[in-house]
This record gives sequence, C-alpha cells and structure tokens, in this order.
Amino acid sequence: LIEPSCAHRKANLSYGIPEENGIRCAYHGWIFNETGQCMDQPSEPEGSKFKDKVRIKAYPVQEKAGIVWAYMGPSPAPMLPRWDLLEWEGVERWVVAMELPCNWLQCMDNSLDPVHFEWLHNYWGSYVLGMEKPPEEREAWKQQMQGDGMRGRHEVKVGFDRFEYGVIKRRLMQGDTEENEWWRIGHPVLFPNILRVGQQRNHGFQMRTPIDDTHTYHIVLRVRVPEIGEDFEQAEIPYKYENVFKNDGRIRADWVLGQDQAAWIMQGPISDRTTEALGVTDVGIILYRKVLEEQMQIVEDGGEPMNVHREDNGVIVLPQEHSYYPGYDVTGGPFRDKPNLKPLIEAQLAPEIDANFA
Repeated sequence: LIEPSCAHRKANLSYGIPEENGIRCAYHGWIFNETGQCMDQPSEPEGSKFKDKVRIKAYPVQEKAGIVWAYMGPSPAPMLPRWDLLEWEGVERWVVAMELPCNWLQCMDNSLDPVHFEWLHNYWGSYVLGMEKPPEEREAWKQQMQGDGMRGRHEVKVGFDRFEYGVIKRRLMQGDTEENEWWRIGHPVLFPNILRVGQQRNHGFQMRTPIDDTHTYHIVLRVRVPEIGEDFEQAEIPYKYENVFKNDGRIRADWVLGQDQAAWIMQGPISDRTTEALGVTDVGIILYRKVLEEQMQIVEDGGEPMNVHREDNGVIVLPQEHSYYPGYDVTGGPFRDKPNLKPLIEAQLAPEIDANFA
C-alpha cells in the first residue's frame, strides 16, 4: 500500500499503470514500487541518481479472507489477529464495501446500542418499506404493521462486559429468560472498529475504517458455514461495492444495514457529542468511549493498545449467540487443521458421556 500522490507533481497514482516493478504515474511516467521507492523517471537525464532520493509513504499489507489488510502504525508491524472468521476453512465468503459520509465513531456507537433495533429497524424500517409501496397500499400496510406491533419485541435489559478483545454486548428480550443466548453469550465488539455478528450458519464482520474525519470505509465480510455433507468449493472470494444512496439522492434504507447507515449519516459528518443527552440504555456507548480514551492514553504513554498481537496464539474463537459451531471434527470443516481443539472439547464432554453410558 502506497500513498496516492506521486512525489513529482502530486498526480493521483490510482490512475497509474501497473507494471512489473511498480505503478507508473499517468502524468509523467514515474514508477514507484511496493516500498514507495521511485524506480524510474523517464524525463530525467540518463544516468541520473535523482530517483534514488525520491520515496513516497508505503505500508505493509497482508491478504486474508478476501481482504487486503494494511498496517499504518509504527514499526515493527504486529501480526494480523487470527480472528475465527478469517481462519475458517471450507466456508463461503464474500465482501461488500461502502463509503459513508460520516465519522467512523458514529458507526461504532451504533454497535453498542442494542435498543435502536426496535425503533430504527422495526418501527422506522416498517415505515420506510411502507412508503416504498404504491399510495393506495400504504394505509393497509400501516394497519398491518401496527397490528403486528411495529416495534416488535423490546429489550427488557441490556448488558455490557469488557473482555480481552473489546466489549461483549448482551440483551434480554421481552418474553425470554436469562438462559437465552442473547443474554447468556451475547456477541463482541472488537476494539477498535469491528462488530462481529451471526446467526446459525451465517456469520459476519463489520469493519469501520476511517478515510478521514468525515468519511468511513465500511467493509462487511460475510461467512457462511456449509451444511454438513454439502458439496461446496469456492474458487475465489467475490467483492462488491454498494452505493449508499439511490439515484434520487435518498439513502437506501430498505434493508437492515442500510437503516443503520442512514442513522449514522443523519447525525451529520461528525456528531456533536458535547450536546448529547445520554440515558440509561446508553451505558454501552459510555463504556466503549471510556475504553477508547484509555487505549489512546496507553498509546500516548508509549505503550501498545488492545489487539496488538506480537505472538501467534492460534485461532481466536469469539463468542457469538445463536450460531452454529462449525465443528472441530467435521471433515473439511473450518477447524480441520486445528486438531488442538479436539482434545479440549472431548475432555469437557467426557464426564457427560460417561454418565450417559454408566
């Protein structure tokens, strides 16, 4: 990964031509390699050493799970954390990316706010879908949604716990007990900018990468665990860029993630948090901001923040409610090359198995 501007006259290198020894600038033909070193200056005199003195910024990268990950901090570069969704084998993956005209922290605040679901997705989402219908059908749609309860089930209580990699978000829904996995297990927000989601065999990471103070690159990694016995093979991981806005300029809010993005964008380029009125259900947001401030102070003091990994400690299996565990001994499954998990699970199951066959 190199900076976008040519060192010569600042032309954007994204318009350049990929060549064997680097990318050639479209303006005057200068070439820069993967380390940022200038390799060729066609207009300079033959034998000139000027190119040896010219360099642009460059950052190390690693391809994993269909995504190119870049490290932009101080040397030496740490390891890319071996999150479970990046390591599983024998699964289907695809990547969707969007550019959002808002600050990245607005996206993260939303991930620590489970109460928004009944209002933004159920109530407002139903309203948006109704407005997409022909005028003569809208009243019937409204009556149907009100009859079904447009808010849906509401949260009885929410809970947030710090853990090694960030914050665990938990919620207890109306009609459920604390044995429900939404409360008992929850799902993680990985510091500083990743939300892990999933249900049954479908999993995902949402990564909110700042472009600048007022724009965010939102990358979504989807992972599907095939059915047992399913004949499946993925030759390559597809990538798709989604437009956040419709042709008429309105935000695409007819799907769940689009509704989230609408909420982030409607707060403006940078939300003015000095005038917020946070309530009791905003404890997750308050906790996350506290963690963020603590980690910023650690960096300022010369330390390394959370999730900087210097040693390979194996696959990091993250907690996730209501998700199908991919199987430690399924042939061809996500953990087929991780046999170290098998004895641990067998050891936990052994007492129960012995009791059943006693």
